[in-house]
Amino acid sequence: MEVSRIKYEQKNARTVDEDRISKLSDDLIHQILSYLDARLAVQTSVLSKRWKLVWTTLPFLNFNEYNFVYCKFMIHVFTRRDHISGILKLHLFRTNVWLFQKYINYAVSHDVQHLTVESDHHCSLSSFNSKTLKELKLTMPFESEDVTKGDCWSLPNLTTLHLKRSAYRFNYKLKVHESCLNLPALTTLDLTYCELPESFSLPMLTTLCLQWCTLPQKVWDLPALRTLQLVDMVFPEDMSDYFLALTSLRTLVIDFALQYVRPLVISSSHLVNLKIKVSISSVYILEHKIVVLAPKLCNFEAIGFFRMVYGGSELENAIIKFWDRPLSSTTLRHYQDMIETMFSQLGSTKILSLDLVTIQVLSQNPDIVAHWHCPFYNLKYLKLPRGCEESSVSSAVRNYLLGGSPCASIVKPMPQVFYFTLY
Repeated sequence: MEVSRIKYEQKNARTVDEDRISKLSDDLIHQILSYLDARLAVQTSVLSKRWKLVWTTLPFLNFNEYNFVYCKFMIHVFTRRDHISGILKLHLFRTNVWLFQKYINYAVSHDVQHLTVESDHHCSLSSFNSKTLKELKLTMPFESEDVTKGDCWSLPNLTTLHLKRSAYRFNYKLKVHESCLNLPALTTLDLTYCELPESFSLPMLTTLCLQWCTLPQKVWDLPALRTLQLVDMVFPEDMSDYFLALTSLRTLVIDFALQYVRPLVISSSHLVNLKIKVSISSVYILEHKIVVLAPKLCNFEAIGFFRMVYGGSELENAIIKFWDRPLSSTTLRHYQDMIETMFSQLGSTKILSLDLVTIQVLSQNPDIVAHWHCPFYNLKYLKLPRGCEESSVSSAVRNYLLGGSPCASIVKPMPQVFYFTLY
């Protein structure tokens, strides 16, 4: 009996000590190493004979550093890897100027599908010509504002493009010419600090993100676009036709990150999700209104203060967040007025989610809130933020938020939910 027990324990010990990872196929090990920087991936070669050459066929190369020693390491990798093996994904974070073009050419010649380049050096767009490339994320200084003129690429299978000027060259915007957007398979486009061409057509595009860009005067031709994000944009005088032209638009995010709110009409027949963010704290932003005409809008999120006129159907969800900043006596009344003004436009909301600052602003002066008329006639649930218990909500605030919907209930404190995502 004792002998049997000892053999059983020895068998279990061997099972525990067994190296199961090393028994995996190279493809599975490659997938695991794809989450590591290239330096760590290569260092696995010292683990055992099984791992000695695994990195040489690794199709995922992430070079996330740049210094003299790391540059020598990159040379070692590109020299010693198995040149028959293709490269599925390559991330280059800066590199020596004379090696930069060489590495791009190497990746293209090895059928790269996902290429991310963050460089201090400029190279021609035609360097990226490839029939296999599906995703290209390119951050470069670009030598002049007209660098893309006469310089275009051939990327018939590219579905995702991120184009960004290096931060230290933000003194002018990159003019993106129409020829650069001649990408028949493109579905996702992300442009930062660019000036768009007067007209361009991307029939397959479904997601567009524009940051610090100048829009053209002509309305875009994007029949399949479903998601649009605009961050600190230079808008034309009249934007109403722009949104109306996007017949497939379902999600819109507008972020006034460093700018004041300007008059804006959001008119969209099929818009379902809308998020508006205002970061600048100033009374001047209240001079202009954002008019929302969206008969199918379901989910609305507001961050910051702005005046809004809403003309649409019943809202399923409304999330209201204000700046998490100290409240002073001079701004408190102003903030309370802004809450009352915005809430008056959201009476059809079924589920209302508030942040802690909004609750605090409402609770600071209950005598004033007690005289406000409850705008919410269709409310089903009031979601409080984490850190706010139902018992801490004063009767005046409770009556203001729930008085128009006797059957509405308060949901226990929970993290606020973002009801739609950009990607």
